[in-house]
Amino acid sequence: MSSAEPTPAADSSRERSGLVGWWQARRSGRTVVIAWLVTRLLMLVVMTILDTTNKTRPVTGDVLYYQRKIVGLFEVGLPGTMMEYPTPVVWILTLPYGAGFGSQVGYVVAFVILMLALDAAFTYALWRSAGRRHDLAVDFWIAFVFLVGPLSYGRFDIIPAVLAGGALLAARTRPWIAGALIGLGAAIKLWPALLIPALMADKQRRKPTAIGFVVVGFGLALVSLIAGGMTRLFSPLTWQSDRGLQIESVWASPLMLVRMVDPQGWLVEISKYQAFEIFGPGVGVWQTASNIATVAGLVTIVLLWVRAFRVRGGVSPVAVALVVLATVAMMIITNKTLSPQYLLWLGGPVAALLLLRTQAATPGLRRWIVRLAVAALVLAGLTQLVYPLLYDSYLNLTGPVGLVVATLVTTVRNLGLLGYTVATVFLAWRTTSSSPATPSPAADAGR
Repeated sequence: MSSAEPTPAADSSRERSGLVGWWQARRSGRTVVIAWLVTRLLMLVVMTILDTTNKTRPVTGDVLYYQRKIVGLFEVGLPGTMMEYPTPVVWILTLPYGAGFGSQVGYVVAFVILMLALDAAFTYALWRSAGRRHDLAVDFWIAFVFLVGPLSYGRFDIIPAVLAGGALLAARTRPWIAGALIGLGAAIKLWPALLIPALMADKQRRKPTAIGFVVVGFGLALVSLIAGGMTRLFSPLTWQSDRGLQIESVWASPLMLVRMVDPQGWLVEISKYQAFEIFGPGVGVWQTASNIATVAGLVTIVLLWVRAFRVRGGVSPVAVALVVLATVAMMIITNKTLSPQYLLWLGGPVAALLLLRTQAATPGLRRWIVRLAVAALVLAGLTQLVYPLLYDSYLNLTGPVGLVVATLVTTVRNLGLLGYTVATVFLAWRTTSSSPATPSPAADAGR
């Protein structure tokens, strides 16, 4: 066969390229808007159905809790309100109260609209950062939030997800904004503070990044101290450390699997920390395992920071994004209180990483970035099954078959999270090599 004759593989490749080309040619700002509106409308419909059919545990249950606490804020004051959250969260959650004119329904509507607005803003930021075109990163974000489901708008965890993703988008051209966004994220959810060293690994942009972080992060901490006092400033940390083993966490999975066979051997109930926790034999052991894993995870994160700072010739934007993603994934899996909405934290960094994929050093790394995005979508879909769709079954309220299905789905999701974290840490480790291997053109051609 002569070299000029097309092979079947080449024909197949051209066919795929043709299909991709057909889709790409029809993607535009209009298709972004249509896709966003259709998926978000479907999410709101599902949220409404779930809330009306399960009034005991509605998806907006936490939003109703926020509303009650904001009402109580005017009686007990800031030092006694929502001690589990940093003080700036209370200020943010006061916004829907004013917009909703103080009513419960108005609060829920205003809260959901606020989360929708943040979602739309990040979608626009991705589209604009992609050169005002319908990039794969935009597709990912729209699909990711849709697969997480209505929970995306029933909690405020989309805020740190958007801030982390936005910081990566701004890191190269507006590093002070990137630092400010991480500072704001740290003031809201604490863990984003662990992302700032990765961004500061870029030596050329280190100073403005640090300034933005210090001004916003430490500025909000100072205002919080003045407004609520020292005890209120540190109450989220003590609240978190005192919590038990949440049933959706990786560390509860072994016990939940045994409970699936022997439901009477363990008690699952909502604790004073507003979460369903498991009680019974072995809980203390797995809590200890979680604590050890947290320390090991932090050590791993610090090692990634050190490697990023030591890259000869400067760390790449892709490496920074991978270190950020690895940090987020590590914080999720080591957490004994892994709530379903924590999966949202992955979305912002993965979307930004997808946007940076063209800057990857090798085609192999670009493919791995796409694989991480696909895996994140699978994890998002499994998480919506875990909560809210199968949650009553996970609580053993629908019979033994439902309990088995829900427990197995949650276990698969958690195993997937473990594998995802290992993959991101491995890629972050490789891309922060102090002497990265440069693939030869022949090697690239063979991929």
